[in-house]
Amino acid sequence: MGLECAELSCKVLNILKKLIAYQYGLEASKVFNEVDRSLLRVCYSKNTMRIRCVLYEDGKVFITIRASDYMIIPHISFAKYLHKSLPFPSYRIVVLNEFVEDILNSYTVFSRHIVSGDPRIRPYDEVMVVNENDSLIAVGRTLLDYESIITATRGVAVQIREKCAKGC
Repeated sequence: MGLECAELSCKVLNILKKLIAYQYGLEASKVFNEVDRSLLRVCYSKNTMRIRCVLYEDGKVFITIRASDYMIIPHISFAKYLHKSLPFPSYRIVVLNEFVEDILNSYTVFSRHIVSGDPRIRPYDEVMVVNENDSLIAVGRTLLDYESIITATRGVAVQIREKCAKGC
């Protein structure tokens, strides 16, 4: 995949803020107020010149933008800021503290491990997985809507994309 990276411009920053506001709500676009914007680099597709990802600091992926629908796929570095910006329980899935280690050792969160979450969650939403103390554990994609997640006694509820290292 051929990508061309450049510094973050005001025009691209406004586009990113609008994409985040669309997907996570207006309060989520405050993420860019906390981030050092000089450390952000935007990567474009060489063929289409559309934004594909945003890099942070030493080339760590901050967010990826899905080509098919232009939705944001958050990475842990972005989720840390999103977690601070959004009030509890917005776009969170809360799991029991006793299952945190199991979740960190796998790539799935089962419905029976979930205590609560954001009632607005729909299938295929990008969410943050947190423990009962609201500490970030992982980011992933829901496979079910909130009501099904809470009422189900078995099955996968969230497919984890990226996990937090210790001390996240």
